[in-house]
Amino acid sequence: MERFELTTLFEKAHFIRAFENAVAAAADAGDVPGLVHLANGAEIMELAVAAQLNGPVDQVTGSHRSHGLAIAMGADPSAVAKEILGLDGGLSGGLGGTQHLMAPEVGFLTANGIVGGQVPLAAGAALSAKTNATGGIAVTFFGDGAANQGAVLETLNLAVALKLPMLFVLLNNGMAQSTAVTYATGGTGLLARARAFGLASEQVDGGDIEAATNVAERLVAWVRDTSSPAFLEAAVPRLSGHYHGDSEVYRQRSSEDDPLDRAATYLVSQGIDMDDLARLRSNQQKAAGELVAAARSAPDTSDSAFADWQTAEGHGA
Repeated sequence: MERFELTTLFEKAHFIRAFENAVAAAADAGDVPGLVHLANGAEIMELAVAAQLNGPVDQVTGSHRSHGLAIAMGADPSAVAKEILGLDGGLSGGLGGTQHLMAPEVGFLTANGIVGGQVPLAAGAALSAKTNATGGIAVTFFGDGAANQGAVLETLNLAVALKLPMLFVLLNNGMAQSTAVTYATGGTGLLARARAFGLASEQVDGGDIEAATNVAERLVAWVRDTSSPAFLEAAVPRLSGHYHGDSEVYRQRSSEDDPLDRAATYLVSQGIDMDDLARLRSNQQKAAGELVAAARSAPDTSDSAFADWQTAEGHGA
C-alpha cells in the first residue's frame, strides 16, 4: 500500500479501537445485553484484508468478536453500536446483539456465536460465488481455538476438493479463552494443517502494518485470480480479556506490543509527522465516543420491533 493508504488504515484502526473502548464503557454501565468480546489488537489485520475486498460481491464471515470487522467492511458504525446495545435501528433491529452482527449489503455476511461456526458459512458463500460466476470470493476470520473444531477442518478439506475461491484468516493470539494453543493443539502448528490439505498458506505478524497489508493484498489477489483457497495465519495480540471484565489471571501480556503503537512508529519512519498522527488519533477517538454515546441515548423500541416481527411471522398471540 502507498503511504497515504497506510495512514488511512491507521486512522480507521484508531476509530475501531475507540469504538470498542466506548462499547466496553457501555457494558460497564449495564447497557449491553450479554457478554462483550472485544478484538483490541486485531484491527490492523482485519482492515488490511478488508481493504482488498469488494463488498457485497465479496463476502466475509467473522467470529463472536467481530465489531471491528463489521466496521472494517463498511457497516454503518451507528447501526453496529445500536445492534450491540440491543436497540432498534441496529443492523438486525437490535435482535442479534453483540455476537450476531450482519451487514450482507456491504459484504459482511455474518458473525457467529458458535466457535468455528462462521467457517463453513463462508464456504457456502464461496460456492455460491463460484456457481454463479460472480467473480467474488469469500473470507472467513477465526481464532486459534476455533482451528481445533471439526467443522473448520472439514471446511479446509472441502475448500480444496471443490476448489473454492476462499481465504481462511486465522487470527492466532495464542489463547483460546484460558487455554493456551500450545497445550490444546497437536502437531507442529496450525499452518501445517492447512498445508497438509493442500492450501496455499502463509504466516504473518498481524501487528506489522506493512507486512499485514502486503500479505493481504497478495493472498486476496491469488484467491481471486486462481479461484482457489488460501490460508493466512496472522499472529495478533489480544489486548483485552476473552470477554470484557475477564480478569485474565491465567495470561501474561506484558510482552505484547500494541499494533497501533507499532503502526505509528512505522509511519513516522516513513516521514509522517507524529503530531499529525496524534491529531488523527484524537479525532477518531472523539468521533467514535460521540457516535456510541448517541447510540446509547437512542430510544429503545426493540420490544415493539420484536412484537412486529412475531406478528409478521405469524407467531403473535
